[in-house]
Amino acid sequence: MLSQTPSPTPITDIRTQLKKSHQGIDEAIDRLLDAVKPWQLFAHAQTRPRVVGLWGMTGTGKSSLVRALTAQLGLTDKTFWLDAGGCRKRDWLDEVLERVRAHHDGQPFVLVVDEFQHARTVKDGSERDEPSELRRLWELMDSGRAMVELMNRHWLRELLDLHDNLRALLRKDVVIANGRVVQGIDTFNKEMESRRSEENWAIPENSWDWLRNAMPKPISLTAFREQLEKLDGQGVLRMLRDLVDSCIAPAPLDASKALVIVLGNLDELYASGRDPMPELDPEVLLRRHERIGTTGVHEALCNLFRIEQVARLGTDHIVFPPMGTAAVRSLVENEAEDLLARLSDVCGITLSVTPALLARIEQQATIAVLGARPVMAAIHRVLPALATELCERLEGRRPLNCVLDIAPSPKRHGASETGDRAVARMQTGEHTEVMSLKWPVPPRPEADPVALRRYSVHEAGHLVCGIRLAHRTPLQACAHTSSTRAGGFVIWEKDFLLTGADVVPHLAGLLGGWAAERVVYGEAGVSLGSSDDLHKATRLALDAVKEHGLGNERIYRTEHAVAPTTGFRTLQRSAEIQAQQWVQEAEELALRTLHDERELLERITNALVKHGSLGPSAIERLFAEDAHLAIEQHA
Repeated sequence: MLSQTPSPTPITDIRTQLKKSHQGIDEAIDRLLDAVKPWQLFAHAQTRPRVVGLWGMTGTGKSSLVRALTAQLGLTDKTFWLDAGGCRKRDWLDEVLERVRAHHDGQPFVLVVDEFQHARTVKDGSERDEPSELRRLWELMDSGRAMVELMNRHWLRELLDLHDNLRALLRKDVVIANGRVVQGIDTFNKEMESRRSEENWAIPENSWDWLRNAMPKPISLTAFREQLEKLDGQGVLRMLRDLVDSCIAPAPLDASKALVIVLGNLDELYASGRDPMPELDPEVLLRRHERIGTTGVHEALCNLFRIEQVARLGTDHIVFPPMGTAAVRSLVENEAEDLLARLSDVCGITLSVTPALLARIEQQATIAVLGARPVMAAIHRVLPALATELCERLEGRRPLNCVLDIAPSPKRHGASETGDRAVARMQTGEHTEVMSLKWPVPPRPEADPVALRRYSVHEAGHLVCGIRLAHRTPLQACAHTSSTRAGGFVIWEKDFLLTGADVVPHLAGLLGGWAAERVVYGEAGVSLGSSDDLHKATRLALDAVKEHGLGNERIYRTEHAVAPTTGFRTLQRSAEIQAQQWVQEAEELALRTLHDERELLERITNALVKHGSLGPSAIERLFAEDAHLAIEQHA
């Protein structure tokens, strides 16, 4: 007859609940549930752990989703978390695995390893020293076996002292029966003065707590007493000897029925070089996410781990999308609604908020590369602060309801910028009162207008040359950043293939910022900020000759005569001449193009000065307007 087991929570119901609480990641939720369902139903049939990988940028909801999932499955008490950031610390693994062994040895449980990118064993193409804790974790994920260094080892000295003292007493006139000293009580009390027992227990009561902590598995006080009452002197010694042995020898753990979920941030899938800027548009990350699949994850993992370790991670990889504009807006609305409901209960006023105020929070707090965290923090900073000031200034009055709104910027009326402010519109009967409130977030520093225009000229030059000459697809152009190392940037769709015919136009795109500054400010007016462009162009030209054979010679990796690396050591000058020729042609092409496109360069510059950042749609409109003007002029 088949045994009756409780029915698991239906996955369909869990799917619905998770999609309500975690919006914008429906596909990731579906894939996670599809990966977990076989384990939920057939964990007892496993012979090795099931491993599922959740990857994406920071703040995309990976940890939150796993916590919600385990709660919905009723597995909170069977879920154990590890932070891979501590994987190089001693006993990092044992504290968790000892708890697992005490309650779930050979049984299903969930092990979540967060921040898994910190467990990397490869960096810059070279293998790193791998701590023993990591090797044990890889073995557990692969085979389901682990040897646990029990954390009760710190009781070893106490156990040895107690064992040796009792053994010495038994050799004298001390006799133990039923767990108590029945003969030689005075001798026992004299030798065990700090452990004296009113009931003459062979192991005094003041030692029972730590002794139970030293045991491999938990035991109640009553069970310990009953066990002790069955022992004579030699039995007590055997019990203590067994505890000593268990403290010394690692204990085996059967984790074959486990579900192992690894969570990792793979930011390099979305951003490289200088891309991870706070001003990076969320839509840029989404565009890149569309091009990432399992292959992209495997490639990124191979940059972090050895190939056999990547194989141990299996193929259940789920990539979480970055937070796009729609997801950010939905997050702001839902979080604000929940928070205002709680604030309303406390202050006794029905609080609500306008879309304009929420849009200002979203505008000020969204940092695409950091995911949801900055937005959540901003909501919990702004709304309680406004509610606090409102309650303080009401001085005991309680209107029926209150709408929080953002005040129009004074700058729109010609006044100087004074920063944001909020207003509270309160309804008391038929009377509406408006109260001005201080905006709790300091205004962002205004850009220096001279520097902003120069940055805008520079990035506009990259756009014109990159699109017109290299036929690249822009995702974002920004001329106002909070970085001290970059005044602006242009993000392009990644290029996968360059031919010999593409080299000079591509170099012209890289030199577009330098060329634009020269066209607008003159030869002596070019800033030092072009050094990065010159470096990239020089490196590309030399690599095309030396590494890819696109020059006049076919000798691989020509080297300077004193270079420490191996390879051919001739024709270095020839490679430099070829690269220099390409760079010179690219300079002339970029300058000629920008002179011809001066009006378009100015329009893009003005748009960047006005808005600070342009997305793909705005850039496309500017070039479409230019094409329309060209047609009108030709007609």
